[in-house]
Amino acid sequence: MKKLSILLIATLAGVFSGCYKDTGNYNYKDINEITITGMASSYSAIFSLDVLHIEPKINMTEAGSDPTRFSYNWVLCKGYTPLDTLGTAPVLDYPVNISPDVYNLFLRIKDNTTGVTWQKSATLTVGTRYSMGLMLMGLSDNGHAEVDMITMVNDTVVVKGLLSASGLPALTDPVTIMHNGDKDTSSNKGRVWVMTKSGSYYLDRKTMKGVKENVFGRIVVLSDPLDKQSLTPILYAPQIRDRAGNTGNAYARAVMTSDGNIFPTHTFITAGDFYANPVNREESNYGKLLKSAPYLFYSIANMSSVIWYDTENDRFMNYSTFGVGIYSLKLNDLVTDAFPWNQGATGRKLVYGENTRNTDGGATNGNSFAIMKDAANKFFIYKFYASGAAPIKRDMYTVSAIATDFDKASFYAFSSRRSVVFYAVGNRLYGYDYNKGLEKIYQFADLGADEITMLKFDTQIDFATNSLYIATYNETTKGRLRRFTVGTDPNTVTIAPVNRADWDGLSKIKDMNWRAVN
Repeated sequence: MKKLSILLIATLAGVFSGCYKDTGNYNYKDINEITITGMASSYSAIFSLDVLHIEPKINMTEAGSDPTRFSYNWVLCKGYTPLDTLGTAPVLDYPVNISPDVYNLFLRIKDNTTGVTWQKSATLTVGTRYSMGLMLMGLSDNGHAEVDMITMVNDTVVVKGLLSASGLPALTDPVTIMHNGDKDTSSNKGRVWVMTKSGSYYLDRKTMKGVKENVFGRIVVLSDPLDKQSLTPILYAPQIRDRAGNTGNAYARAVMTSDGNIFPTHTFITAGDFYANPVNREESNYGKLLKSAPYLFYSIANMSSVIWYDTENDRFMNYSTFGVGIYSLKLNDLVTDAFPWNQGATGRKLVYGENTRNTDGGATNGNSFAIMKDAANKFFIYKFYASGAAPIKRDMYTVSAIATDFDKASFYAFSSRRSVVFYAVGNRLYGYDYNKGLEKIYQFADLGADEITMLKFDTQIDFATNSLYIATYNETTKGRLRRFTVGTDPNTVTIAPVNRADWDGLSKIKDMNWRAVN
């Protein structure tokens, strides 16, 4: 039977072989092979400023081919989804006018005779001239709020008069300008805020232009009897924490308005940068809003909560339930604590507050500092870890009488790397080492006679360098910003100017913040 099966298969194979006619075409012809070289793997360009020029080398195996035989397409894609064709010639010259983002760019060459296509790809990062740099809020000569920017996109360039050219009405009493660090290109998530006591607005991130409608009231939903249009943001948390533009929390945010109200949100829950009722209140008396001092204490590297200061009852309060909590909580005190959260019995009031990258006591994400003053004009420094539902008190320091004019200071700035607080009185700069039992005072006379208008430690770009930014002003050279590094010798406090970190001709600087993304 087995032999019969084999014989049958062989016979059928012969039959089918005899019926089959070979119709194949074996007359092969070489095609015109193309190689594309001379393209970089990535390009960067500035929106509305640069012309993207790419001139690839295109080599063909058939020399002297008719140029009209080929079509060229420079295709812009988001991922691999085509968005636009930027050019149809072998060389690309494209005036960059696409939204700042990261794209894939493909050069596709098609042989129209054979239909064969070749391609080469590169990434394209489009930024704005405002994508990276130091944003400066200050006063112009006419007394209006003004914004300058030291942009660092390609070269370091000073761009002046951004606020006066923004299209917004003239503003007064400048507070700050800041970017919330959100890398999402949606205007409902990433915002640049210009904040003044006379009005606050969010700007177009590409052009830094503004419209009167873009106010906080447009993005807040209230059931409380508050006038949305009168809510003026003066403070935002969290701040940018590193050179790349990241923050200490990708979703949790808090905005404080000039009337002392605090509006938190969780952008994942709300699907964007939108806010509801303020939380500066207690559960036991929910209908009463408690006015906050203009400071929010939190850990810069990882904001899991915010502490605020109740000016009506002189106590620190805590909020740690972003997105779900609708009120704040009182903090517990023990008699053995370095200081009480409730200041009622001490008679002290909050003078100043600052968040740092100080890690004393294991505060990985950064300790905060508060300067307090009692009725006898005596000053105290509180150090604490404002993290989570149970923040930790680190220490209390009594400011020594050797701290010259500490009570007259216009500005304070705490070092993250040393037990030193700098302060300014007019044109005089002091450094006070508050290390217990080793207190010392230093005066820095080599800054010149110009009025000091801002002190600020770098906690955003590279806090490890312990850089102190000092802004001064005079009528001739106008605003000046200089960067200094604080020395590391534990026996003394010194500051040294940083080479090529000195800019003048600016507005009268009140505050500065880093921006790193669009």
